[in-house]
Parts: sequence; structure tokens; C-alpha cells
Amino acid sequence: MVFFICHLFVKIPDNDKSYSYSGTWSDKFATDKKPQFPVKKMFTLSVFLLASASIYAQTAVYDSAIMEPGYAKQIWYSMQNGQVSNAPNNNWDLAFTTYFMGASAYINSAQGVALFAIPNTDISGFASVIDTTGYANWQTLNNSDTTWNQGAFNQNMGSFPNYGWGNYNNVTHEIVGDSLFLVRTGVNPNYEFKKLWLIKKDASGNWMIRSANLDNTNDVTDTILYSSYTGKNFSYYSLTSQADFNREPLSTDWDITFLRYTADVLIAGCIPATGYFPVTGVLQNKKVVVAQADGADFSTVDFANYQSQLDSNISTIGFDWKCSGVLTANVVYFIKSNSGDVWKIQFTEPAPTGATGKIFFEKDLVVTGISPMNETINSISIYPNPTDGNSSLVIDAKKSGNASFSIYNAVGALVNIQSASLKQGMNIIPLKNESLADGIYFIKESGTKNSEVLKLIIAR
Repeated sequence: MVFFICHLFVKIPDNDKSYSYSGTWSDKFATDKKPQFPVKKMFTLSVFLLASASIYAQTAVYDSAIMEPGYAKQIWYSMQNGQVSNAPNNNWDLAFTTYFMGASAYINSAQGVALFAIPNTDISGFASVIDTTGYANWQTLNNSDTTWNQGAFNQNMGSFPNYGWGNYNNVTHEIVGDSLFLVRTGVNPNYEFKKLWLIKKDASGNWMIRSANLDNTNDVTDTILYSSYTGKNFSYYSLTSQADFNREPLSTDWDITFLRYTADVLIAGCIPATGYFPVTGVLQNKKVVVAQADGADFSTVDFANYQSQLDSNISTIGFDWKCSGVLTANVVYFIKSNSGDVWKIQFTEPAPTGATGKIFFEKDLVVTGISPMNETINSISIYPNPTDGNSSLVIDAKKSGNASFSIYNAVGALVNIQSASLKQGMNIIPLKNESLADGIYFIKESGTKNSEVLKLIIAR
């Protein structure tokens, strides 16, 4: 048992991504050296951390994810147990969250599924024949590559209770759909089109959707039962068969997934393209957090210097550990897995190619059994994020209690403190960010033992 009473110096993560290959790891976790960070990029969090932990020093394990030629398979991977399962990347069109209080809905954009908001109509126009003339100029909707809580259908969400495709009803506790969408599948010039209405997500967590051809043939209403996907992150749906199906393992069984997805490469700056582009990369599971160590040597990099940078952004690893078929130099990732163990991982030669679909890496167990620090909150997220106006904290509380939240700007200056009274279950806490300028902010819960830092982006 290891006890810590400490001040954590939390460095705002840089976006630079680089990479290296190294040998075995020597244990430096117990070092008494303090991490050195640029002063203007840190702020201090006082934390009492009681963790059941063991420190390991052992030989690295070499492993691979075989996605097959053309990156045809998605791989779900456990840091402890290796590959858990796989499924074809192209066997689904839509995905719906199974999180009871969530509303995210995704498209399989990396496999050519495209989503458009149908203009000048609402759900009353579903029975009408949809004229797609000029549809390429309609708003194109994209999945987020930073959170599992915002799919393409949620792109236009505003302030609570709007989720982009519908609104939460405080009386029935249903999210009721109010928008029509055009879904395009297939390959040019053989595109196929469906009109789609997400009718509702009911109080029991069941999704009801309606799809039809543009001429109203094959008009089908389906209910996707919450009970059929217990313990999974998503249910999946094929527009070809107009049926839902199981595709992924239990959420508790995997930590990261190797897959094809679309990323905003204009932001990432790796691929010579703009906007959203299909990439091959790694996304992390909902409760898994990752820290990126740039300019690091795999054999000597010290987790103690990066523990405060563990990030819930699902593409912290992402795709840009490689560029144009070449591994980027000197980057190591620390992954805090579902079990609480911390692993370090780096990608190794040869770099992956579509011809083989093989991704090679080495991993090493750094710390085992870091205990959860929060006794009050199950989960916390910001909605919407990024935002062009107001946002809310969405908090799933284990029990009633009080909490306070500190908001820091990008250079670590405290700009606001907000208190809230939580009830057991779901809480929506509006953030008072009207006076904040556009930019990046970090929100830290200070009223309980939770040390998670959330990133808020304001872009009006």
C-alpha cells in the first residue's frame, strides 16, 4: 500500500506529437525529483491521494494488432490480456450509445457513410418525397474524434436540453427527435440514399428510429432495445438490412481500439488535407485515460512526470504517431486502463501500411491498481463542448452532496469558481461562462477527491 499526500503540478498538454523506439524500462517512478514544467503552463492542485499501488519494473512485451489488408478489421484490445475481439470495419452504418443518460449517435464515416441535415423541413416532412438536388451543399455532419458523447447526429446540439437531433423532455424523460437527416452510403457513382428520423430515446434507454428510401419505399420503424446491449458502449445498425446487431465486446473488457475513423486533420496537421478525413488510429475506451510523453525515451521515461496529464480525450493516441507511412519519433503513451493499471506503450517498426494492416508496438506495466479517487461522482462531462455559447456540466453522482469546480484559463490562472448541490443520479449544472473569452479552459472539481481535469473549448 502506497500513500501520497502531495501537490500535483498539472501541465497543460501540448498538441505536438512525436515518437521513438527504445529498449527495456528501468523503474524511475519512485524518484524524488519534481517534474519541471514551464511556469506559465501549470497550475497547482492540492490532492490527497490514497492509492493501492504496486510499482513494477519488468521487460517490455512486444505485441501487434492485425487489422488485415486495407485495415479491414476493428480490433478491441486489453492492455492486460491482448486482443479481445475484432469485427469488420464496414459491417455497420449507424451506432447508438447505450449510456442510459446519453444521446450520442454516430455514422460509419470512415467507410463512406455521410450524413446531411435536410434543410427547410422537420419531422412532419418525412412522408414527403425528398428532393436531393444540390444536397452536396447541405450541411455535412461529422462525428467528434475527441469524445464518445458526440456523434454526427449531435453536431448541431445547442444548450441543454437540445442534443442536435432532438430535445430532452423533463416530464417524460425522453429525448424526442425533431430533425430529418439524409444518409448517403456506397461509392460514387453508385451512391444509395435513405432519409432518417431518430424518433426518440425513451426513458428506458431504448432507441426508436425510422428510415425509408427517398420515394418512401422500405419505410421501416425499428426499436433498438437497451436490454440487448447491456455492458456495451454502442448498439449498431445496418441500413441495408434495416436491423440492429451486437458488434463489440463488453466495455469492461477492453482499453483501446484500433480502427478506421474520421479525424479533423486540419487541426491535427499530419495528413495533407483539410477538414475531416478517414484515418487509421487508436481510440481509448470511455473510462480509460492517456498521457502523451513527447521527446521521451521508452526505457527511461518516468510516469511520475506525466500522471497529472492523463486525459479523457479519446484520440489522445489518435493517428498522428505516424505520418505518410513513417513512425514519428520520440513519443510514449501512458495508459491508465479499466482496471486502474498504468501501462506505457510505443509503436515500433515497421510502420503500418494498408498492404498488411499490421500495427506493431511494445508495452510495459508501470503501475498496478491505482484506486479510484472519487467517492461521490461516477462520471462527469461537459455538454456541449466545444461550445459557441453556454455549456453545462453533466454529472452522474453516486450520492447527494456538494461540489465546487474551479475554472482555469490556458496559462493556469483561476478565472472562476462555481459551487453546486448534487442529487444522486444525473445532474445538469449550467456553467457561468458568458464572460469568458474564446479559448481553451480547464475545469477541476475541487469539492471532492476527484482530480480529473476537463477541457472546455469556447469558440463563438
